[in-house]
Amino acid sequence: MAVVSCGFHGVKSLCGIRNPWRVKVKLVRIWNRCAVATLDDPFATQMLLVDEEGDRIEATVQKHNMKKFANVMVEGHVYKITNFGVMRNTGNFRACAHEFKIVFNANMKIIIVPNAAIPSMGFCLVKTSDITKTSGRSQFLLDFMGIVTGVSEEINLNKQGRATRLMLLDMVDEMGNIRCAVFGQLVDTILGFLALPRQGLLVVIIQLGRVNLYKGEVGLQNVMNATKIWWNPDIPIAVEFKNSLAVHEIETDVVISLIADRAWPVSMSDEFLQLYPRKNAGQLHEMEGFFIVLATIKEIVEEELWWYTACTCLKAVNFSRGFPYCDDCKRPVFDLSPRYRIKVLVSDGDDCAHFIMFDSECFSLLNKSCRDLLADSKGEDSAAYPYEILNFIWMELLFRIKRKEDPNFGYDDSFRVRRICSESSIISGFTDNIDDETPLKLKFAPPFTKVGHSEPNGTVMEVSSHGNSSFTEIEVSPISCAPITCCWRVQCGI
Repeated sequence: MAVVSCGFHGVKSLCGIRNPWRVKVKLVRIWNRCAVATLDDPFATQMLLVDEEGDRIEATVQKHNMKKFANVMVEGHVYKITNFGVMRNTGNFRACAHEFKIVFNANMKIIIVPNAAIPSMGFCLVKTSDITKTSGRSQFLLDFMGIVTGVSEEINLNKQGRATRLMLLDMVDEMGNIRCAVFGQLVDTILGFLALPRQGLLVVIIQLGRVNLYKGEVGLQNVMNATKIWWNPDIPIAVEFKNSLAVHEIETDVVISLIADRAWPVSMSDEFLQLYPRKNAGQLHEMEGFFIVLATIKEIVEEELWWYTACTCLKAVNFSRGFPYCDDCKRPVFDLSPRYRIKVLVSDGDDCAHFIMFDSECFSLLNKSCRDLLADSKGEDSAAYPYEILNFIWMELLFRIKRKEDPNFGYDDSFRVRRICSESSIISGFTDNIDDETPLKLKFAPPFTKVGHSEPNGTVMEVSSHGNSSFTEIEVSPISCAPITCCWRVQCGI
């Protein structure tokens, strides 16, 4: 059995064998785990520990012991830990790849080691190529370091009646580009960093980020309470990364662009009247992409339940094993939630099509979560469609539709609804210009694009070619809290 020094076991040697384990470790990260529905009632405390060899292991304090160990350990300090339990580390979003984890119990001993130095910061950095290989699925939380090349405005979101905020960061390393979505309180952290005077390149480390998949693009997002963002850290690995940029032919005068290719930062009017091509129901089979369709709901297709039981990954839970199991996450599920899934038949006056509306789209029409609507229907047949949903019939709506060949989408004859607009003024604007051709489509300027000098009249900077498309670069004001240069690129056509 491996021993590091002075009778302590190496983290790498910990396993499920009963043994009076003794380790000397540095606390790298500590956070509380809680369900979205019960943010004020955490069910466990998680820790990431690293030993003198740089090996990492996760530790768990279960709910019945949380009060005993609250505020006992502080990040960055070194501790001797003895008489703890060890069990197999399973489930998604694990903080490290160690097969086992430490479990705190009432009899264990924790002694701080003053003036002890374990130099490791506990990072296990991955490259963009490693992230994209996951195809949006990973059992582990990841550490990533890169240069910030784009930031979005602060975006206010409302998910099932819960308000939250979002900012997007475009980042790059020597292997490629990645986008990171930052939710919740970390938005304040980003805004605070952006308000600081900029000195050279912005090197950022995302510690314990989660891989996500949005619109077919693999990216990163933060995990509630767990993720930490290091902004221009003065540590050796960050300095080494900066020094290596010239070797990898990454320019050192990067323009930080205002991210503008998402629908979130723009108004509802711009999204449905300006950003996407318009199609009728009969044209949706002709090409892939995102389109706007004006149609009236003619029928609720009651061929299956109007709701489904979802895992935390939002995929449907499988009950065929006798217990809730997620085939995507490949694990039993204990944090279940009901979500909308409604199939409708729509008509634009000439053609008909089947649309599938999921949770956020239904919530925008009902202003009520699926959980609340089920609770209101308590005592009634949960399979029966509530009158609130039946009231969708004869609604004239604007739909943003996703048309893509997707073998994982189980509705071959249907189209996925991505967003709905019921505002009469926008619908009137759409019908007033029904003969318009494909509108302009905003496209994010690629990282490391050098912005030319503005002309004396102020706006048009230059016209250049990129691949098979033509772009016009337009200068816009930078984000108010950040002393950075921003640019928009507008692409004509589909």
